[in-house]
Amino acid sequence: MTDEKKYPVKNPEMVEGPYYAGGGKYRSDIRGGSLGENLELTITVINAEDGSPIEGVDVDLWHCDAAGVYSGFDTDPDEVPSDLSNGQMPTNSDTFLRGKQTTTADGKVTFLTIYPSWYALRTPHIHLKLFENGTCNLTTQFYLPEQLTQQILESNADYARRIEQDTFNQTDPVIATSPGDFENTWVDMKRGNDGYIGTASVYITPGEVHEPIHP
Repeated sequence: MTDEKKYPVKNPEMVEGPYYAGGGKYRSDIRGGSLGENLELTITVINAEDGSPIEGVDVDLWHCDAAGVYSGFDTDPDEVPSDLSNGQMPTNSDTFLRGKQTTTADGKVTFLTIYPSWYALRTPHIHLKLFENGTCNLTTQFYLPEQLTQQILESNADYARRIEQDTFNQTDPVIATSPGDFENTWVDMKRGNDGYIGTASVYITPGEVHEPIHP
């Protein structure tokens, strides 16, 4: 009897949140003039059934800036949003920190962005949607090391806020209530020459269709 090789479980489905705005443009540098610590983030999309990289998947990524603001929305990041439902309509035409790329033969895409901050009721995080031939396979989120987050928030004036941070990794409501296994939701970080370098993997089951999770 031979041992069957085990692969990490697929990434958990998570809420889309109110700030998706219909998706980003195809581009690798999504900073759009945003201030903050540079982050070069490489994402590998992997088949959860056999561990192979998947080519041709569109990775749509978005997150808030150093002040907790999402492009396209005139909201106060220090106040809890009045409407947390998925798919809110944008209120302005800004598109910073939003982008989309298609995985290459090695299953990879790389975005040049900034390290995201927090906003009311949410720890710093990065949103993703993965599409196969135009159909959403997965909506999920990535999270960042708490110690590094605190170091950046305390040392970089771009992240200065008028109130104290109210939510951390251990108290974030999405982490606490999302179903599934969180082993693949963390970004591995290291210092680079001009900011930080992050790597993360997303395990999906090809052919699945995203079922929206509502807050």
